[in-house]
Amino acid sequence: MTAADESGAVRPVEAPADERSWLQRLLGRLPTVVWLTVMWVILWGDPSPGTILAGLLVASLGYSAARLPHLPVRLGFHPIAVLRLASRIGYDLFASSVRVAFHVLWRPERTRGAIVAVPMRTDSDFLLALVSGGLSLVTGSLVIELNRDQGVIYVHGIPVASPEAVEGLRRQVRRTEELIVRAFGNAEDIAEFERAEREYATTTRKETS
Repeated sequence: MTAADESGAVRPVEAPADERSWLQRLLGRLPTVVWLTVMWVILWGDPSPGTILAGLLVASLGYSAARLPHLPVRLGFHPIAVLRLASRIGYDLFASSVRVAFHVLWRPERTRGAIVAVPMRTDSDFLLALVSGGLSLVTGSLVIELNRDQGVIYVHGIPVASPEAVEGLRRQVRRTEELIVRAFGNAEDIAEFERAEREYATTTRKETS
């Protein structure tokens, strides 16, 4: 490539080099690979280590073959919050499996499901994808739709046969969202989440008063 300077002389122009380090390039690819892996696990419906490793391999190969662009996603990593998230999801996996098995085996005729709409407090596409994946991994809950315009996620839960169960599912969704934001959100994501939480709490108090 060439360009003319002020004197009219033609000089070569070097193509801009990628000044990012290999770690920055890797982190730039990571959101896409993680997203593809989450979708792989959800489609298989099996969060076992083998499925996750296979998803990572397929996502990495697919990324390289398709030459997908890196996503300009800024993420945070907070170790204590990540441990809290992992502990909570592990507990939800165990407790929900026992609860669903009990209802299906002992009271199948009384087992009911429902779709619950839950307003989200984060606006990050990547964090919302993690919330959807985390909820769908738990037995008895499945994300049906994520309405980005309204900021509402629709989750199908089972068993849900009473208003108390509906509120319980809604609390589970909101708790998962908060744990994921505090584990992987950057400072801006967390500040926006806390602002939306204060607005939601104020609106809720006004509606119940």
